[in-house]
Amino acid sequence: MQLKPVNKDIYQTRSRYSYIGISALLILFTLVWSTLFIALFSIGSDNFYLNLMGVVAAVLSIVPVVLFCKTKPWFAEVIYVWELKQELNKINRKMAALSRASKHGDAIAFSIIKFSYLGSRQIWELDDNTLMLSELALSEQKLDELAQAQGLVIDTSQYHQTQLAKY
Repeated sequence: MQLKPVNKDIYQTRSRYSYIGISALLILFTLVWSTLFIALFSIGSDNFYLNLMGVVAAVLSIVPVVLFCKTKPWFAEVIYVWELKQELNKINRKMAALSRASKHGDAIAFSIIKFSYLGSRQIWELDDNTLMLSELALSEQKLDELAQAQGLVIDTSQYHQTQLAKY
């Protein structure tokens, strides 16, 4: 995965509309399915399990809609950020091993950590989550200093998820 520039205003608008749309569909489908289940299978006044089945059916009904929509160009920014968040989550699970490897001069570990920092910065700026940016800048600076001390040049353009398997 490579980092791409994303227009913040477009991303925020489209992600808001996406979340509102999915929430509205979930509410609508839940009401429809729950009402249908209650009308067909209700015996008494306790319809908790029928309502629960309505929620599950609604979630299952939304999956094809989301899969269809995510291939549309309108959702490109939202899908890119979603995939980047998933990628960063995978990296964060391996961060302890990556940190140990970077201290031993592993160039791939350096590039993965740097990719994580750059991706986190991009997501935090897109989501207006600027509280941790100063801490992130310090971590980036320490990483760059460590790489320079070990004579390494960090290149994040070659990052690929398969590199994580080593750690």
